[in-house]
Amino acid sequence: MVSAADFERAAGSVFTVSAGGRRFSLELTQVRRIEASPRDGGGFTLLFKGPGDVRLPQAIYHFTGDTIADDIFIVPVSVDASGYHYEAVFN
Repeated sequence: MVSAADFERAAGSVFTVSAGGRRFSLELTQVRRIEASPRDGGGFTLLFKGPGDVRLPQAIYHFTGDTIADDIFIVPVSVDASGYHYEAVFN
């Protein structure tokens, strides 16, 4: 089971996600721990930044990074000039 510490070590790195026959790069921009989580090892949220030309719908995607490969459910939470932002919650 992945932990907040696993992702904290990967903060700032880029993950590859495949969707609709295309590959996208999503940068892990923030890891926040959830202090009052019932999850074994503690809960946490991940924030990713993706390209601005494609909005990925909320779904489970396979994320592949340098040290982590896992299926993660993400939800689009905002968009700005730098691209779309997504959140994953492990609770």
